[in-house]
Amino acid sequence: MVTSTLACDMKLTMKKKETQLTQSILGCVLMLFVIQATAAQAGTAPGDIRYSREGDVETESFPPSVFQHWVHRIQYRCDACHDSLFEMKQGSTPVTMDLMKEGKVCGTCHNGELAFGATLQNCNRCHVSPVE
Repeated sequence: MVTSTLACDMKLTMKKKETQLTQSILGCVLMLFVIQATAAQAGTAPGDIRYSREGDVETESFPPSVFQHWVHRIQYRCDACHDSLFEMKQGSTPVTMDLMKEGKVCGTCHNGELAFGATLQNCNRCHVSPVE
């Protein structure tokens, strides 16, 4: 009798742990959706970097780019980009489409193989208008 009670208690404990794990995973997934939806609405999320536009491109019709730092931080360590591609100080590394096409800065990974390419078809993935 003691053995069957112990086995029953163990099954209940395992079931409770499985339920807690499932709830934790669902909570994390929900949190990521909320963060992404908030970032999409606001144009930026905490830690994002909005690059100022320079040159002859009309800024109202073509917004500046936004670097979603948190998206990259989920997958990579800081030293994947700093200091080999980007200086740690914000704004100290120039970022231009010409540099990207040369496979530098963002173009090191955003080449269409490792990550989506910096092409005309993907403009809106980085160039995000702020929501007023």
